[in-house]
Amino acid sequence: MTRTRWIGLVVLVLLANAIAVRLGWFADPIPKLAGTAVWTTARAAGVTAFAALTLDVVFGLFVSTGVLDRWVPRGASVDVHRWLSSVALTLVGVHVLALLGDASVQFDALDVLIPGLSTYRPGAVALGVFAMYGALVVDLSFGWRKRIGVRAWRALHFTAFAVFVAAVVHGLLAGTDAAHHGLRTLYASAAAVVIGLVVIRIGAVFVRGARLTPSRAR
Repeated sequence: MTRTRWIGLVVLVLLANAIAVRLGWFADPIPKLAGTAVWTTARAAGVTAFAALTLDVVFGLFVSTGVLDRWVPRGASVDVHRWLSSVALTLVGVHVLALLGDASVQFDALDVLIPGLSTYRPGAVALGVFAMYGALVVDLSFGWRKRIGVRAWRALHFTAFAVFVAAVVHGLLAGTDAAHHGLRTLYASAAAVVIGLVVIRIGAVFVRGARLTPSRAR
């Protein structure tokens, strides 16, 4: 079974379980654990997932701008970019599973898989759900390039910027410790680095276009 099918199967099982529990067919088999350990795991996984996502976007911009080509071969940067995408998605999975076991928020699979159903900070949680699906699409798209063509593949890859923005807002608004100075510094620093590299990328496009456009001067 392919990776895509495995992910789809897991999502379907979680959704079917949540629907059956809400209909009262059986008790939720996912235990809800009291205390701070599960909450700490969820927050740690969420923050490290954001860090991995940031590095993933940064390495993607390194590849597109070529700023590291003098020191790191382009192929190695692509490999790191792809690996970071999988790491970020794995950590998001840990984040979600930990939330399902947290007794303080009482999430089920519908809350974490369908945007807008959470009663806890619904807008912020919905952004996190959208970011999760976007990150999944970007990660899976690495294997779709030959099938869908370079243009469509690049369009899908641009989803990573929307994922990053949604992840920043989700982190700032959903977490109970989002007001912590260290976390705000993390989000601000990550945004500054990504914005800076995007400016470099846009500047490179304009410079390249100017070089390719013949001068009209006589």
